Amino acid sequence: MEDLARKYQEQQSELTGYVDSIKKLEAQLQENTTVYNELDKMDPESNIYKQIGPTLVKQSQEEAKTNVQTRLDFIKKEIARVEKQIESSKEEFVKIKSAIVQAQNEAASKANASS
Repeated sequence: MEDLARKYQEQQSELTGYVDSIKKLEAQLQENTTVYNELDKMDPESNIYKQIGPTLVKQSQEEAKTNVQTRLDFIKKEIARVEKQIESSKEEFVKIKSAIVQAQNEAASKANASS
């Protein structure tokens, strides 16, 4: 029973970590989507600068949009990957909960049988 309780806590902690990851990824997705939309609205003649360390480096609009789109694609793939991990973790969580209930029922049956 203690082993099941420990597994339950570990699974709960793992699931919480995945949910936190999703929240961070969704915030990054929103931020990068906003950047991409702003780049789309810009005048084609506008200058765009990319910060590299303490330096601003001029960048073409097309290059900037491509970079942001690449980040968006990566973030979407990461969200999908973490969502699969969440589903897998939830399935494991259900199995552990069922095992705990079964162990409790068996313990109760033994206690009633010995009474």
